[in-house]
Amino acid sequence: MSETTAQTEIRSPTDPESPPFLQIRNITKRFGAFVAVDNVSLDIHQGELFCLLGGSGSGKSTLLRMLSGFETPSSGQILIAGKDQAGVPPYKRDTNMMFQSYALFPHMTVEKNIAYGLKREGVPRAEIATRVTDMLSLVKLNGFAARKPNQLSGGQRQRVALARSLIKRPKLLLLDEPLGALDKKLREETQFELIKIQETLGVTFVVVTHDQEEAMTLSTRMGVMADGKLVQVGAPHEIYEYPRSRFVAEFIGSVNIFEGRIEQDGEDHAVIGSPDAGMGIYLSHGITGTLGQEVAVAVRPEKIRIGKSPMEDLPNTTQGTVDEVAYMGNLSVFHVRLETGKIISVSQSNLVRSPEDAITWGDRVTLGWDGAASVVVPS
Repeated sequence: MSETTAQTEIRSPTDPESPPFLQIRNITKRFGAFVAVDNVSLDIHQGELFCLLGGSGSGKSTLLRMLSGFETPSSGQILIAGKDQAGVPPYKRDTNMMFQSYALFPHMTVEKNIAYGLKREGVPRAEIATRVTDMLSLVKLNGFAARKPNQLSGGQRQRVALARSLIKRPKLLLLDEPLGALDKKLREETQFELIKIQETLGVTFVVVTHDQEEAMTLSTRMGVMADGKLVQVGAPHEIYEYPRSRFVAEFIGSVNIFEGRIEQDGEDHAVIGSPDAGMGIYLSHGITGTLGQEVAVAVRPEKIRIGKSPMEDLPNTTQGTVDEVAYMGNLSVFHVRLETGKIISVSQSNLVRSPEDAITWGDRVTLGWDGAASVVVPS
């Protein structure tokens, strides 16, 4: 039986029933015999903050460059606001692109860097001054207009580049690893600033990133790319909770994978016999497949409960020994070796500073999880 899931967008400023603003139709890009982007189709709506997530060589940056006009598709079609972009050069598209390097002019002040595009277009001086002032306020750089890039921090340079990209009021802003040059703490802070700016302006953003947490934080929807293909598109929680393939399950976050075969498949439940787990894994929903079919069961570490006592309230329980413990402040991660020899990862929030029954190395523990915690993916 097919699994049904409730899919509620956490943050979506757009109407999914409205006509797509950006339409990508069967786009392919070849470099000789190498296929960098392989028959990708995608619709993005006005006002979305859409992230393309993938590892090195997945094709995400090549796809972004085709949207901007810096690369020409080998085949397929790109439409922006219903207009075919074939043959339209970058400077005539309703787009702007923010590069990972920021590409600021070192000899120009912040003010002149931001105003550069408007000045080249011949916009009146008074209008330029007003729009630059508005942009400086939007990106929280009031008082920095006279500084040069070498007098700014990495985060400030990032915001100058963003202001310069937005001041021409593009309908579509393309961002290539926009936060990649920032340290972890600054990157996390800047992610929320970027969301606020995008929501304030209502500009459609397409962001390329290899950082999973960044994509999950920024996007209203995201697409996962691998080997030039778009393998899954959805809201961040949907992709994390309901991966459609083993690749997506393993690529997004941490996951435990149990190999097995379908032993039961009812209307409201299924059982996967798993030698890895040493038991039949119970799922509280039906699945798509046939009896005896080889599948993989994905269980996220935070879905598994760990303790020293029996867990009779859970349908899936197994025992093991703690091999490793990693204390990470807000949570602890345990590597537990099951009786089958398989090592699985379990994470637990540290709600108490010094629990009396703290689990440590060598402890014999019970692991358990609910029937809704498991997701079956093709093996």
